[in-house]
Amino acid sequence: MKPELTTLKKLRDMLAFMNLPVYSYLDSDDFAILKVHGMGLEMPYITPTFRPDHYTLVVVKEGEGTFVSGNEVFKVSSGHVFMKRPDIYISSGWTEMKTVYNISFRKDFIANCLPLGIEELLDMDKSNGINYLLNDEEINHMEKLCLELYSQATSMAPIKDEMMSNILIYMLLLIQNHQNEIKTAVLNDKNAAIVTSFRSNMDKNFTMLISGECSSVFRVKEHAELLSISENSLSKIISRSSGKTINQWINEKLIDEITYLLKNTDKSMTEIAQLYAFSELKQFYSFFKKHTQKSAILVRNDFNSSLSEYDHIYKGNVVPIRPNW
Repeated sequence: MKPELTTLKKLRDMLAFMNLPVYSYLDSDDFAILKVHGMGLEMPYITPTFRPDHYTLVVVKEGEGTFVSGNEVFKVSSGHVFMKRPDIYISSGWTEMKTVYNISFRKDFIANCLPLGIEELLDMDKSNGINYLLNDEEINHMEKLCLELYSQATSMAPIKDEMMSNILIYMLLLIQNHQNEIKTAVLNDKNAAIVTSFRSNMDKNFTMLISGECSSVFRVKEHAELLSISENSLSKIISRSSGKTINQWINEKLIDEITYLLKNTDKSMTEIAQLYAFSELKQFYSFFKKHTQKSAILVRNDFNSSLSEYDHIYKGNVVPIRPNW
């Protein structure tokens, strides 16, 4: 059994789809916190595949599971903190869940309290997510912050959004290990902001493809127009700042998306090819093999060779835990 594929973006829609409680305090798409351990999930539990339009931060005080974010696999257990970017496929599988908090938020929710430095704060390098292992003192502190957030979220305080925003920013600073000093030069780097905006626009383009709101993969021309910058300037900025060309970014993203669907859904090759705007199936096969040195059929067959119905959620190249907490 593979996770059911959906294109749902909003937390409340995801909860309703899984027949989980949509609590009355979840009254905004900008921020939400859940005590997942109190929602009645029976272990083992595999979520459907979603494509959230928000950041997801998961604090695992006690539990064990796995997140598949795009084509990257993140194993979590007691003491872990996991965070993923918006507009990426995600599913998760859990074998134990005693104390787990899920925080969903949009960048705009904290932008007013942190007008400078927000891009650096939410940076995840070239990955679809980050995964840290904390010691006992650190995870206990993180849980206290989660409980403060939950208390504010369920209150009627007139300035609770400002309170939650500041607590969340503090948590993100801890996660990024920037609580002692912030590199102003990096935060004010215009090129870094352009790279971040380009990646955000790229992710949104793929989300629009999946939902049928767009019929083509954006390349240099379209991204330059979105950022109101010349194609040549954008190409130079992305290449010099990230070490990869625009087309490399886009092609890697496209392979990541295709590989996820090959492994985690039963969509036909024709359906996947059409979804990502390939005019012919032959073109789709050729593109995939050129960039992976494997055929799409072989990738699916190899992945499907598992004996256990629950193994799918645990397979893939596991992203290592960050050592520099």
